[in-house]
Amino acid sequence: MRSFIIASVLVATLATLANGQFHAECQVYWEVNEACDSVQSKIIDQMNAWDNDDCGTQPGDSEPNGQKCKYKFTGSDGNVVTGTHTTPIKLYVDELTFTFYPRDVGGCAIDGYSLSTPESILDYGTNFCNLYNLMDGSGVTADPGFTETTNDYICTQYSERNCDIY
Repeated sequence: MRSFIIASVLVATLATLANGQFHAECQVYWEVNEACDSVQSKIIDQMNAWDNDDCGTQPGDSEPNGQKCKYKFTGSDGNVVTGTHTTPIKLYVDELTFTFYPRDVGGCAIDGYSLSTPESILDYGTNFCNLYNLMDGSGVTADPGFTETTNDYICTQYSERNCDIY
């Protein structure tokens, strides 16, 4: 019976891989003292400011020299902001979503989510950096009430992140 269960799990895992359903991804929860509409505007402004190809990466580079570039603001609907980030070396397009929730005690809770496309299993923390770089670049991380919650279980390779590169 035990062999049957192990075999079933293995078959299901292989079928999922064959269907291309594994994606590196990251979910991060932040809280700040600043009002949500202000934070939302800052994230949109930062996406637009980094909507360029100036990544510091040169032809032939095998590693990026930072990825504060190639962002695209794709839309806003109420408390949700969407965008993409294109990696400068491989030109993978990752999907970004920020959802903003006013807190009862004032300030804002932000749920950030980044999903790698095409399918990938590991990302060296790139999905985390996709989100964090926008929060940091916009100045939101300097908020005196700034807190961040995530881990390797909900954010692929969070413990391996290096946002100076990714």
